[in-house]
Amino acid sequence: GSIYTFNTEIPADVQKMAKDEGVSIKKNNVIYHLVEDLKIEISQNLPPKDIEEILGEANVIEEFLITERKKKVPVAGCRCVRGVLKKEALYRVIRGQDIIHEGLLSSMYHIKSEVATITRGKECGLKFVDELLRFQPGDTLVCYQMNKVSQVTDWDPGF
Repeated sequence: GSIYTFNTEIPADVQKMAKDEGVSIKKNNVIYHLVEDLKIEISQNLPPKDIEEILGEANVIEEFLITERKKKVPVAGCRCVRGVLKKEALYRVIRGQDIIHEGLLSSMYHIKSEVATITRGKECGLKFVDELLRFQPGDTLVCYQMNKVSQVTDWDPGF
């Protein structure tokens, strides 16, 4: 922890006790410096914020049903139209203006090979973990990831 002071002398015994306990003492004689120190401390203690980063986008050309473990499972036959698709990323399925699903892939294929990424212009087959999800031509699949970003306080003391 920290102790902040403003225009104050700290007794030697308090300084020793703080040092022994691992508490830093931050002395300030200028109010703006005190406020800036406090803003830095507050910002360092804020939890990181999740920021969505769009990696790529694909359009569904056709839905295929494949047989797995004696049952039919839907696969989205797609073309990557923007960026890159990553198997390990998150996906959002958009039909018209509505988000109909958000989730993970269980597999990604290019031709007959399982792959980890698909780049713009390539076609692929995407199978989702949720095997009840059905696709329609024209659905849009948005590939994204969540990044942790440090927050900065916007506290303004008003002077």
